[in-house]
Amino acid sequence: MDVKIIILVLVSLFYKANGAIYELSVADEEIFSSCPNPEPGTLDIHGLFDLSEFSASMDADALTVSGNQTLLWDIQRGDRVQLSIKLFYFDRGTWTSTAFSIYSKDFCKTMYDKSNILYEPWTGHVINDVKDLCINAPGTKLVLETYFLSLSASVIAPLREGRYKATIIFRAFDSKGTERPTHICCEVVGDVFKIRN
Repeated sequence: MDVKIIILVLVSLFYKANGAIYELSVADEEIFSSCPNPEPGTLDIHGLFDLSEFSASMDADALTVSGNQTLLWDIQRGDRVQLSIKLFYFDRGTWTSTAFSIYSKDFCKTMYDKSNILYEPWTGHVINDVKDLCINAPGTKLVLETYFLSLSASVIAPLREGRYKATIIFRAFDSKGTERPTHICCEVVGDVFKIRN
């Protein structure tokens, strides 16, 4: 998955609607942070990807993405990968669950599907011939075209301005359904502002 692009999961979570435009401002220049209080076997975004050939830069209007990502997570090609993304709102000093969450029991079946929430901000821009592979194929290089992603979006309903975080977790299961000893957990934290009605 495009590492620094997951930030756009926060933006992609919102769909076109009543004309109010919101913008995301990421809290950390590194985009992804490790999950707090990780359970044993937890890897962060650097356990998923080698990002040495990847770049993402933000300006006032968009995120510019280019380069390559090489998959590192040491799991097996036949493993089923489960994805969950949960969105939280920071309210009076506490992270509070929102109604938004995404769950995919078999992410590899939909990784390159246009209806997948990660397609537009990430996998839709993979240009090399690896679409028969998933994040369960360590050593695979994902070559990305250079592209621009807006950090603003129309939303479906009124949205509270303030700080949000998306917690992203990948888990792998072998052919018998046994969970692999390592999983990926990372977070993207940012502030959402209303910029136009």
